[in-house]
Amino acid sequence: MDLGLKGKVTIVSAASAGIGKAVAVEMAKEGSDVSICARGKEDLEKAAEEVRKHGVRVVAVQADVTKVDDVQRVIEETVQAFDRVDVLVNNAGEAWMGHGVDTTDEEWEDSMEVNVYSAVRFTRGVVPYMRKQGGGRIINIASVSGHTMIGGLVDYQAGKAAMLAFSKTMSIDLAPDNILVNSVCPALIHTPLWDRLADSLIPAVGHTREEVFQNLANQTLVIKRYGTVEEVSALVAFLASERASFITGSAYDVDGGFTKSMF
Repeated sequence: MDLGLKGKVTIVSAASAGIGKAVAVEMAKEGSDVSICARGKEDLEKAAEEVRKHGVRVVAVQADVTKVDDVQRVIEETVQAFDRVDVLVNNAGEAWMGHGVDTTDEEWEDSMEVNVYSAVRFTRGVVPYMRKQGGGRIINIASVSGHTMIGGLVDYQAGKAAMLAFSKTMSIDLAPDNILVNSVCPALIHTPLWDRLADSLIPAVGHTREEVFQNLANQTLVIKRYGTVEEVSALVAFLASERASFITGSAYDVDGGFTKSMF
């Protein structure tokens, strides 16, 4: 299926690994030029080389998305290289198990910076360019944790709930500018973040990382396996495309049947 993304320009935050890198690769396969950012220079360069293999132009910017100046620099370097921004994928996210009522103000602030404010700043920065060129797409990587609470991740879950509310509100505010805003809500996707969370559940849930993943899948998912980053990135590419031109303000679960509620 041709998604009509050839020649578009996509920014993907936190794209050196996991879902972010998979999205960058998927967009490149569809012909979109890509701008990626991450904190770690070595992993960022490796990701950029992987994306370039698909014959598109790539800008790789070492940046900390919790810093205002870094976010602005990513946008400026993207526009300098490509003269436009068609798609923004806000992918940055971080979680720590065991965060509950005793979570400190500093921990709350750190969580909100990466899980919420980074997306707010990127969105605020790219919208003027999207307005100027007549439209665009913004896809926010949220989580099922934004609408289905499991406990022990209070700051992360509050942040992802805020991301869903932000996405819905932006979809209303930006619709007159032909800027469509949607969210994707993964659950139990094999990523570096989940690897770390799985390690923290040893030996309570399983004796190895793989055993933790499988036991969690058996306990919580209708499809009794964990998901892959490619299963998330495929949906992101569709939402970024003209095939999704009548979709905005929606949140899509990629969760193997984790979410059981109808609404």
